[in-house]
Amino acid sequence: MSSSAGKRQRERQKLERAQHKARRKAVRQAARPDEADADGMSDRSVQEPIDELRALHRALEDDEVAAENFDERRGRLEAQFDRLPP
Repeated sequence: MSSSAGKRQRERQKLERAQHKARRKAVRQAARPDEADADGMSDRSVQEPIDELRALHRALEDDEVAAENFDERRGRLEAQFDRLPP
């Protein structure tokens, strides 16, 4: 496997792990809505959505994600930016 192919695979796996983690967290928060902060971002760092957006752009550049999926996922990430504290 070439270096760039290995890097793309690692990035894809990293993104998949982050998505899986976010889904698990959403399920936990849905089960306990009274424990979440008012902004819905109880323990999520500011850097996490930025990193996810960066990985999403790399995936688009490497033709690993379709444009339609890119737009949908980017919209969800941008909505998270709106909920971040100032």
